[in-house]
Amino acid sequence: MNIELQKTGDLTATLKIDLTNADYQDNVTKVLKDYQRKAQMPGFRPGKVPFGLTKKMYGQAATADEINKLLSDALDNYIRENDLQLLGNPLANTEKTDQVDFAEAGDMSFYFDLAMAPTFEVTLSPELNIPYYNVEASDKMATDYLADIRQKQGEMSEVETVEKNDVVNGDFVELNKDGSVKAEGLKTSGIINTALLKDEAVVKSFVGLQVGSTITIKPSEITENNTDKATMLGIEPEAAEDINSSFNFTVATISRMNPAELNEEFFEKIFPGEEIKTEEEMLARIKKEASQSFGTESDRKFFNDALEAIISAANITLPDEFVKRWLVETNPEKLTAEDVERDYEGYGRSLRWQLIENKLVTEHNIGVSEEEVKDVFRGYFRRPGSGEMDDEMKARIDSIADSFMKNKEDAGRIRNQLFEKKLIDLIKEKVQPKQENLSYEEFVKLASTK
Repeated sequence: MNIELQKTGDLTATLKIDLTNADYQDNVTKVLKDYQRKAQMPGFRPGKVPFGLTKKMYGQAATADEINKLLSDALDNYIRENDLQLLGNPLANTEKTDQVDFAEAGDMSFYFDLAMAPTFEVTLSPELNIPYYNVEASDKMATDYLADIRQKQGEMSEVETVEKNDVVNGDFVELNKDGSVKAEGLKTSGIINTALLKDEAVVKSFVGLQVGSTITIKPSEITENNTDKATMLGIEPEAAEDINSSFNFTVATISRMNPAELNEEFFEKIFPGEEIKTEEEMLARIKKEASQSFGTESDRKFFNDALEAIISAANITLPDEFVKRWLVETNPEKLTAEDVERDYEGYGRSLRWQLIENKLVTEHNIGVSEEEVKDVFRGYFRRPGSGEMDDEMKARIDSIADSFMKNKEDAGRIRNQLFEKKLIDLIKEKVQPKQENLSYEEFVKLASTK
């Protein structure tokens, strides 16, 4: 066997592997003799099938298998022994490699195209000038959120006149097209939640109605959803499917959600143990919690901005034609040459970032241990402020965490999250981003334009 590396470009080369019959024939013969010992064929006792017949039946397949094994080992060994840092995988060069006749295999040459990983430096310094946006909740956001909480924690009461967002119970009577009551039409009791009505004109038609008032409506015009229509009419969804009639709706009761009072009991229920006493303190607490919850979005924006800046600073050159071919040949069921050509800018960007990420992982020893993943699962079952756990409780939580670890999809998701956080923390530490405060609305606008 002879192996020769032929340079074809700054980052590409072709590996030529010359095989002689002597490189593989002994192994082929050994395999065929093993087949002979195990073969069972009519007219011959087990293990007594003539070698010539065994070779005729299995010789080509055995030769192909042995040559493929020999080539695979030769490729792997050459790459490892010469410490070649490859981009992607070796690709068979079918233009240079002659068609092999495994029935008459002799000396032959095989060619494989390689791409070398480019050399580059990763810049992580304040000179990248990457901002970090601290997102602040606006007064309006806090006020709206408080109103929503009060509504959800409120109590229902019956009233006499309908206002917007009231829930109206009443009786439906189906009508003919001329507006007269349908003799054998549907008569049922149902409910209309005006807060869920999309058409403002329909909402206005309900506002001001009183108990005993009657209004003509067409449920199919209020909602096209059969489930919603069925709920409105108090019938099964299947029965509502073909209903397209108008109905007289007579109001029976009107229910209104009264927002929870702003008092210390309410504050304690929402934020227990924080001794909030006024609406102003409550709004400040909501804004603080909201701003903290935006941290994930801030990190994502920072990471995306950092990714672009780091890729640009690294100025990585790729062997584009090889990469395009590699993408197609390794994803034949998903990608065509046209797909890759059209979206190559994105593929190139992803590949450049993968190279940078691998370098950062190696240089800064970034990794996530099984114990770190398991500790996240443990955290699901630790109660805040519960103090030190006894050995029995620790063992119980460990057992539960072990069962969660068996779900490879969930464990992989946690591992990826921990890895990304470590990577973001490293970049933050090195680039020292400039802190900028933005309202949530400003942040959304900025993120949507970039």
